[in-house]
Amino acid sequence: MYTMTYKILMGLIFTCLIFGLVISPAHAQTDGLPDRAIISGVQGRAQRFNLSCESRSAVDWAAFWGVSIGEKQFLKHLPHSDNPDSGFVGEPNGVWGNIPPLSYGVHAAPVAALLREFGLHAEARYGMSWEELRAEVVAGRPVIVWVIGQMWKGSPVKYSASGGQKAMVARFEHTMIFYGYDKKKVYVFDAYTGSKQVYPIRTFLNSWKTLGRMAIVGHNSDQQNAPTTESSTPDHSVTPSESRVYLPSIHNQQIQPSNSDNENTNLKIYVVKRGEYLVDLGGRFGVDLRFLARLNGLQYPYVIHAGQVLRIR
Repeated sequence: MYTMTYKILMGLIFTCLIFGLVISPAHAQTDGLPDRAIISGVQGRAQRFNLSCESRSAVDWAAFWGVSIGEKQFLKHLPHSDNPDSGFVGEPNGVWGNIPPLSYGVHAAPVAALLREFGLHAEARYGMSWEELRAEVVAGRPVIVWVIGQMWKGSPVKYSASGGQKAMVARFEHTMIFYGYDKKKVYVFDAYTGSKQVYPIRTFLNSWKTLGRMAIVGHNSDQQNAPTTESSTPDHSVTPSESRVYLPSIHNQQIQPSNSDNENTNLKIYVVKRGEYLVDLGGRFGVDLRFLARLNGLQYPYVIHAGQVLRIR
């Protein structure tokens, strides 16, 4: 009896192991996204106040899209509330690490709403998936994410604001700009240090989930899928030629001359090969992703196909 039970148990364990080995990896590859994507051109400064990380991330994110806003200016226009889902809680120079009603900061919805007033298309997201986050980067759009401290693992706390409003808060709430990933790491711009940082994916996910995978996605609403060209770009630290996504090159193709080169020597075309992304081509040829999309009449999510002829310039 013991021997039979042991054999049955071992058989079940073996089956589970085989199922995990065969099924899980296949499931992990079904999203169709590349293993690596990094947006260049994300820049900024360190926050000026103890609790102004959200404003710092917001103005740096806006600068990426060509909209110049001062950190103090943005902070001044945020609504105030004892509920971070409605407005900024406390004083900008309050002690970091507290939870409401003490000085705390602000969550995604009020920040996104103010960014829209400054002319950007900004959307607060809650419960955003890892796949959705990566897809934003692949499309060339950095994302503001709410994490804990320097990517620490936090503990969410249910908070009741005045009037009975409920909010999920956490000590050391913080924001960073997510601008890239690869198979093992994530790349973020930290509002506190004003520098780019790299963390293991698991470390990031554990920190990000504390406040419900909260984020802000979007773009410049004046540009949307067709941004301004370099000649009409506002004077700021990020230019369209810098704001592109680098993906691993699959082939080493050359630009092929157009039949109309006699009429316009600057006109170049390229024939898409299997497995290539528009962002990959933009990075390879030094052309802004969004300019390349507009040049070829492409709309988000910028799908291209093998054999398709694209204008590069």
